[in-house]
Amino acid sequence: MRVLVVDDTLLARTMLERTLRKWGYHVDSASNSKDALQLLRKEPIQIVLTDWVMPGGDGPSLCRDIRALNLPSYTYIILVTSLEGTESASEGLEAGADDFIRKPVQLDELHARIRAGERVLALEKALQDRNDDLQNAQNLINRDLQTAAKMQEELLPASSSKYLNVTIDWLFCPSSVVSGDIFNFFRLDETHIGFYSLDVAGHGVSAAMMSFTLFRLLTTEMQRGSPLKRPLTKKPYYQIVPAAKVMAALNSQFQTNTKSWLYFTMAYGMVDTTAKTIELSQAGHPNPIYISQSQPAQFIGTGGFPIGLIEDAEYDTIVMNYLPGDRLVLYSDGITECENMNGEMFGQERLLDYLEDNRARPIKEVSKAFNEQMRIWRGCDSYEDDISMLILEMG
Repeated sequence: MRVLVVDDTLLARTMLERTLRKWGYHVDSASNSKDALQLLRKEPIQIVLTDWVMPGGDGPSLCRDIRALNLPSYTYIILVTSLEGTESASEGLEAGADDFIRKPVQLDELHARIRAGERVLALEKALQDRNDDLQNAQNLINRDLQTAAKMQEELLPASSSKYLNVTIDWLFCPSSVVSGDIFNFFRLDETHIGFYSLDVAGHGVSAAMMSFTLFRLLTTEMQRGSPLKRPLTKKPYYQIVPAAKVMAALNSQFQTNTKSWLYFTMAYGMVDTTAKTIELSQAGHPNPIYISQSQPAQFIGTGGFPIGLIEDAEYDTIVMNYLPGDRLVLYSDGITECENMNGEMFGQERLLDYLEDNRARPIKEVSKAFNEQMRIWRGCDSYEDDISMLILEMG
């Protein structure tokens, strides 16, 4: 333990130095504040024992200067004073002193106060070590989250894609580093396109891990146990599973429990480009919006139960014919429940109006402009919930 004695009186300084060395401390000394501060900048000194009254800067001024140094470790300061009264004590504490000792100095009392300072410094060091450990752990978690975010970003489909004459674009804004929203579109076969949008309850790591699991599961590869296609023993050697049965199978597989309470909402469907039909099933996900060439934009869907909440829940299917240029929009509730600075939600009707007003624009422009509109609405670049939107335009 290193102690710095600051006193303009040589005799007092020498007596304190000898006593402290006798007690086993490494001792430095200075006759004024300027020399004391120079030593503190150069050496790791733990305790400062300073006189109150000194020429060229008193004890409280030295306390303030020490605190202003922002040293890497805490310095415990004991003021030695002959002043009486609570006003002087308040002034010293306000300046940054930790303790006082009155003149004439009693050696037993001085030793006890220095030992008390050592205990405080030990606690301070333990706290700093714990904080360093926590910071290192947080840095490791952040690196892992950044890696997970990069992996999740790589899962996103290509924007402005075109499958079987169906043009698709999307918008994705996670609320944190990783997201519980996930969406995708893919060819089921030579004439069918599958698509989905889902939102895992909650945010952060647990929701993101669930979305990773679902992304890997919702594949067209039958050898990986796809719920979207079943193998057959005769041509065409597969069967595309109806949308409602896909929902029921997922609900059976992902029944939640009281330990995790992880469930998710979802809209899943397929486009039959030969029959010119769209088949759609909904599991608690926000009602999709359909923009036909002949009618205003409208909400469609039957609601349904979120997947994982109700055992043996049944799901409905809607089938509708489409014309070239018709659009289908899936989105998460992070959009409709997004609040502005006044606490007002964006709402379904505002989203419906936006899509109706922009029906003539290319879907890539629609998603890009909507992203900017959401930023303006929110008043900042961060969101309380994940935001995702999937737009399909029929060819």
